[in-house]
Amino acid sequence: MFAHYARVLLITLALSGAQIRGDTVVGIRGPQFTLNGQLSYSAATGFPQADPNLAGTLLNVRAVQGIFDDANYPQMGSRKNAYHSNTLGDISWDYPDGPWDAERNVREFLAALPDWRRCGLLAFTVNLQGGGPPDGNYEEKIYLQPHNNSGFDPHGNLKPAYAERLRRVISEADRLGMVVIVGFFYFGSNERIEVSPDDRYVKEAILQGCRFLKQLPHRNVLIEINNETNPRSYKHHILQPDGALDAVLLAQQTVEHQIPVSMSWSGGIMPRGSRGDAALRSVDYVMFHTNGQTPEEVHQTITAMRRWTGYERPLIINEDGVSTFNLHAAAQEHVGWGFYDNGLGNYRDGYQNPPVNWKISSPVKWLFFEQVARLTGSPTPPIPGYHAEDTPEIEVFGLKPNQVLKQPAWIEAIVKDRHPRWPIKRVEFFIDGKPYSYRTQAPYMLNNQEWWDMVDVSAGKHVLRVVAYDRRGPRFTELCSMVEIPFVIEK
Repeated sequence: MFAHYARVLLITLALSGAQIRGDTVVGIRGPQFTLNGQLSYSAATGFPQADPNLAGTLLNVRAVQGIFDDANYPQMGSRKNAYHSNTLGDISWDYPDGPWDAERNVREFLAALPDWRRCGLLAFTVNLQGGGPPDGNYEEKIYLQPHNNSGFDPHGNLKPAYAERLRRVISEADRLGMVVIVGFFYFGSNERIEVSPDDRYVKEAILQGCRFLKQLPHRNVLIEINNETNPRSYKHHILQPDGALDAVLLAQQTVEHQIPVSMSWSGGIMPRGSRGDAALRSVDYVMFHTNGQTPEEVHQTITAMRRWTGYERPLIINEDGVSTFNLHAAAQEHVGWGFYDNGLGNYRDGYQNPPVNWKISSPVKWLFFEQVARLTGSPTPPIPGYHAEDTPEIEVFGLKPNQVLKQPAWIEAIVKDRHPRWPIKRVEFFIDGKPYSYRTQAPYMLNNQEWWDMVDVSAGKHVLRVVAYDRRGPRFTELCSMVEIPFVIEK
């Protein structure tokens, strides 16, 4: 065991060269995150035009497959020998122009980060056991998923190849002024570490992962011990709510409190005095997910988490979905928000199903980064070229380009769903680039009014943006179409 860890350590020190300190240090001051001692998204950290609500938060992307590989490849996971999902068919990691390549994946991921940072994004999550690549985790399979993507061997030893890819990611993020949320374990993959009554092997993985991060010259790191701590999905007791306290304390002790430690929470509020409650009270920052929630529910969840865990530590959502209405809901509550775009493994859409195109390569991605740019006062990214034969068609009834509105108008988005299996999930309306109203069922009326009264929009020139999201899997994946129409209001 010691010889293995020493080998990882020597490899890392040799590759890190003469650098003895990083450029970016993430810290915690009460309920806020800091970068190099200053509140994030403040003028002092380079964001003089940012929305004041963002100060002390971390807007982030779920990029858990940034260091992905599959030990089964090419015997499984290749186009010739695909995995199977009853929701999305054959699952392969091969690129359209060649075989799967973990080095290509991390290289392209690193190349995309400057564009993310230019838009004002400050954080992202990677995970040493990745995340369920296909939407629905191979027909909702949460136990021992068939691919073998684990940065730890069965006895908890950190694999050198994963350690090196992770080091490169952290180093580049450090250079760019970004924070890396490093996850250790994921359900469906934690079983790759041998289960034992005393959790010795998963404890060894925690020790080696923490020691590796601690000896790096970088302090732009937050630790997420495991994704969605819950009693059902994890085989190791220490990764379940009743055992998570031991994992948190072990990690904090190992990094000597030099790196903030948490885990993303799932399963609701635990009874006061329970070990799950104690675990959430011991973390350095509180992390949770808001997948599938409406903006109104995001507000409610944040309020409930604060009521449970207190107000003295930062809260961060590092997984939600693709709706920027939820992004704005979190920002209004002074909480960082995580964009989770699963994708279809087509090297175009999404950030979780390999092969991943890490660029801002789809309307769904662009809408998120465009809203991040607006919130942070950063440059807006260019709209990507994109064509798909089965994304929704949008016709806006009641409003023509450059039309002058002088009285209430019936404005409706008529959306044609061109995919035979998956339904339209949501239609969102923006005015002048800002979220205005949304609706999940037809008729898709602006502001949910049959006759839009315009009372909350000023006179003058405006632009209406209509976005129709089409569900593409059992739970998470969404594609979208977008139209924009300039108009004028006279009062």
